[in-house]
Amino acid sequence: MFRTIAGWLFDAYPSPQGITLWFIDRNGEKHVALFPFTPSFFLHLNDGDIARAEVLARRSPAPLTLTRTERREIYSNNIWNVLQISVHDATQFKAVSSYYARFFPHFAFFNSDLLPAQLFFYETQLFPLAYGEYRIDDNGRLMEWTLLDGRERVEYELPPLAIMIIRNANDFVPPKYQRTLQLEIEYDGTTCTLEQEHPREVLETLNWHLYRFDPDIILTEYGDAVLLPKLVDLSRRMNLPLLLNRDQGTDYNVSRETSFWQYGKVVHKDGAFELAGRWHVDVDNSFTVVESDLDGLFELVRLTQIPGQRQARASIGTGLSSLQLSWAYRNGILIPAKKREPEEFKPASTLLLADRGGLIFQSPVGYHDDIAELDFVSMYPSIMVNHNVSPETVNCRCCENTKVPELEYTICEKRQGIIPSTLKMVVEKRAYYKQKKKEFKGKDDALFHRYDRRQNSLKWMLVCCFGYLGYKNARFGRIEAHESVNAFSRDAILLAKEIAENQGYELVHAIIDCMWLRKPGATERDYEDLCRVIAGRVGIDISLEGMYSWIVFPASKMDPVMPTANRYAGLYRHGELKIRGIESRRHDTPKFIKNMQAAMLSRMNVARNTEEVEAMVPDLLDIAGGYVSLLRSGRANPMDLVLRRRITKEPEEYTNNSISAVVSKMVDAMGIHLAAGESIEFIILDQSGKKKPEKAKPIALYAFEDGYDIEKYTELVLKAIETLLLPFGYPMERLEEHFDIPTPRRTRAVREMNRFQRRQIPLVKELSLFEGLDV
Repeated sequence: MFRTIAGWLFDAYPSPQGITLWFIDRNGEKHVALFPFTPSFFLHLNDGDIARAEVLARRSPAPLTLTRTERREIYSNNIWNVLQISVHDATQFKAVSSYYARFFPHFAFFNSDLLPAQLFFYETQLFPLAYGEYRIDDNGRLMEWTLLDGRERVEYELPPLAIMIIRNANDFVPPKYQRTLQLEIEYDGTTCTLEQEHPREVLETLNWHLYRFDPDIILTEYGDAVLLPKLVDLSRRMNLPLLLNRDQGTDYNVSRETSFWQYGKVVHKDGAFELAGRWHVDVDNSFTVVESDLDGLFELVRLTQIPGQRQARASIGTGLSSLQLSWAYRNGILIPAKKREPEEFKPASTLLLADRGGLIFQSPVGYHDDIAELDFVSMYPSIMVNHNVSPETVNCRCCENTKVPELEYTICEKRQGIIPSTLKMVVEKRAYYKQKKKEFKGKDDALFHRYDRRQNSLKWMLVCCFGYLGYKNARFGRIEAHESVNAFSRDAILLAKEIAENQGYELVHAIIDCMWLRKPGATERDYEDLCRVIAGRVGIDISLEGMYSWIVFPASKMDPVMPTANRYAGLYRHGELKIRGIESRRHDTPKFIKNMQAAMLSRMNVARNTEEVEAMVPDLLDIAGGYVSLLRSGRANPMDLVLRRRITKEPEEYTNNSISAVVSKMVDAMGIHLAAGESIEFIILDQSGKKKPEKAKPIALYAFEDGYDIEKYTELVLKAIETLLLPFGYPMERLEEHFDIPTPRRTRAVREMNRFQRRQIPLVKELSLFEGLDV
């Protein structure tokens, strides 16, 4: 006998008999089933090593079946003879692959480091939140299904999800820095604070709420690092089981925290605390949820086929990689456990051409009027799709051509690459969501935000796809493919520049896939016509982002006549401010300074050109002066002065007396472990350390009577003012004079820099006022 469930596949995780699956039907009822599944990995070995692998199977951590079979190797496109190792206990899949890794080299392993749940999704072509009709027998086994959904769908239904929020009631200090926690639970529009004094009563009350509401998703703040580990530890000490898992027969899936280098900085990632039968999503440990909320997460789990809890914590590159792995699995292609293709040998002349990034034309420093911004739509992904750029297609072994500009690399003409094959769906889905977002803007806020969050989650995947081509650990990465995309992008921006200049436009600034143009008297329609011409010639869509009433390109902090490519602020003609890279946009800027700069920009919001902005300078100085006076009086709210920094080492590894060292050691002395890459939040008491040896205090130890370093925060405030007013002749020294601030003693290097700034200020102002000046 069978029962049929019309609903959504919600959760999947390994069990000794296969994969445990949870479904949610249209009434919100939950159903569990088991699918007998045997995950497999492959070894590429010679006959002697295959015989050895068969002998080793006798001592394996789990029962195995070894089968000789064939699979395709992606780079050579040849069929290889491989040994398939099927593991009959899915919970031991990782243990078995680790066992064999002790005896054979890493380059012999394929499909060996994937999650059993992912392999199940790849094998069945199901995916999280897939709607269908699922038939389950009397023994609770999933026997067959009819899928009524698809990963490519852009309009889809979601199950009726029950969502509970668990957080610490005191959010003044992050939970990690608190010795005691007071839980707050929110669901069904009500908020409950667990005020019981005895720990057992707190656990019993939490269990009652979990049993009563039976949430599908538990959202937490610092749940991975603090809340759930502390609750589980407490439940063990009280000998009182928690009902966090819907499947009480399965353990929690817990992983360790990690610190690693990424783009030149140390990054810390908390470990995961995953549940069985429910999703636990730690908002503070999920880039996806922070950037695109749950709508973005739902979009990605459907697309990537990664289980919900893992996708919530996964990097964008991991999701992108899963798209590629699914395609490879469907097409019988071996998935290397680690990157196998080294960089090809190149002569020095080729290296000089190849080892370059996207093209940047520096902007003139200062304010400019009547500039339009044109943006190529998903330039790098479009290049990969349009030109078939993929690790196995660049410099393939079967074709001879010189398709890559400048580098004259070959691109395969006989097969479509894995990268364009997987990116095409992402590009098309995002284009649809952007169109729907535009359609519902100002008409239906709920739909507008839904489509915006979906497209935003895909945006980050498209942003990441280019860098992942050259990532040293990418399974399907290759530096020559990365170089090819850069070469195509440089060619595209140069062609677009040539087209624009031939039509009388002046290129003011360009950065990789964006152009800022100016042409006296040009209208919005003129720029849209130009976009169509460029798109037709280049082969990549380009859109008009907007026309600016004014835009400022601030000077570098080190050189007042040099701009920085990614720092600017401007007012579109339709009244929207666009800000990139300046203080009010940065995550590490204190709230006090953000508020001040935002107030100045708000006043500038009514200016229609640079001349009107300059006329506002006295008003802008008055606005800034109010903040400076409040700060220097000592009455500024210290909580608005909190700074955030990443520590680059473990506290005990610091040998200097920097603020990061002082603060991290204070936190460590509290009994709270900080790992390299974690953020610390503190208030500066005395930057010099002459008056107060502790220099700064973490907010967990700060008391209002501690005060703050008035001179240091004044310096930070003046730098933010200088960002907007330097083109009008207000460097740091003049601002100090204007606000009657005693000039601090400076080093000789700083004094020389200030004298250089005074010499160059008139030039900076001229650059901001004369149109058409090419620098």
